[in-house]
Amino acid sequence: MRAVGLALSALLALAGPLAAQTFPWKPISFVVPFPAGGNVDVSARILQAGIDNALGQPIVIENRPGAGGTLAGTHVARAAPDGHTLFVGSTSNILLGPMTMPNPPYKWDEAFVPVSSLATSTNMLLVRNTLPAKSVAELLDYAKKNPGKLTVGTSSTASINYFMGELLKFQAGVTWTDVHYRGNAPIINDLMAGHIDVSFQQLSDSGQQIETGKVRALAVLGDRRVPSLPDVPTIVEAGYPEVQGTNFNGIFAPKGTPPEVVARLNAAIREALRKKTVIDQLARLGSEAPGSTPEEFATFLHQQTRKWSEVMKQANIKVAQ
Repeated sequence: MRAVGLALSALLALAGPLAAQTFPWKPISFVVPFPAGGNVDVSARILQAGIDNALGQPIVIENRPGAGGTLAGTHVARAAPDGHTLFVGSTSNILLGPMTMPNPPYKWDEAFVPVSSLATSTNMLLVRNTLPAKSVAELLDYAKKNPGKLTVGTSSTASINYFMGELLKFQAGVTWTDVHYRGNAPIINDLMAGHIDVSFQQLSDSGQQIETGKVRALAVLGDRRVPSLPDVPTIVEAGYPEVQGTNFNGIFAPKGTPPEVVARLNAAIREALRKKTVIDQLARLGSEAPGSTPEEFATFLHQQTRKWSEVMKQANIKVAQ
């Protein structure tokens, strides 16, 4: 029996290196938690083209929308930890969705191994162009003088846009009325039509409408102005440095994936993200893609988890029942 045990231990010890040497032995799936055509899906397809045949096997995109993105996350968390099934996770389905669920299907640090960040995108504070407010100060002054009157479009309580709105509302001591939608496109349409007053949106979803004057941008929700919109101040310049948020997406493997496999995936992803064509294509989405080591990505995720958990407490964001 002792000999059998020693032999089994030896086999297990070799399993990680062996997996790395033979990986990949079949196509790799990028599981996207949203329908085709959205920001995360397009980012995944840009990365897919950038990696090309660098891993010796094709990469296929698998769209699995549903349950706020956690359907896809659950599928990957339950997949074999061999590096062939990867999750293209984002802020909502990696962090905020599970945070706002009473019984989340997973927690990222228990279910996944971070492989690399993919892209971060810019968030904007927008108003209808007929609203009298021309600045953040004027918007908040209007909100204080008209408690609850402003209508703010939001797609989900698990979205960073909703969290940003709640954070600004808390920091400024104002109230407004949330109007919930299914997706960001109808929010933009109603903002342009004047049916709602305010929304917090990614630049990728609203850049064209801002540039054509169909909606008004009051602030970039970060500490740097956007080159394509140089006249729009940052929320830091507006006096609310706490109201910043990074909308990210990245690549995740199931927990237990061998480190050697994660390292090979990471190297291929970071090499792809250094290509000018990939950088330019992601920039057209309003995204930056610096890439990261698995350790850097994990550190970022832990920081974001702490930040938004604290925001939930401060702004009294309720867990869905």
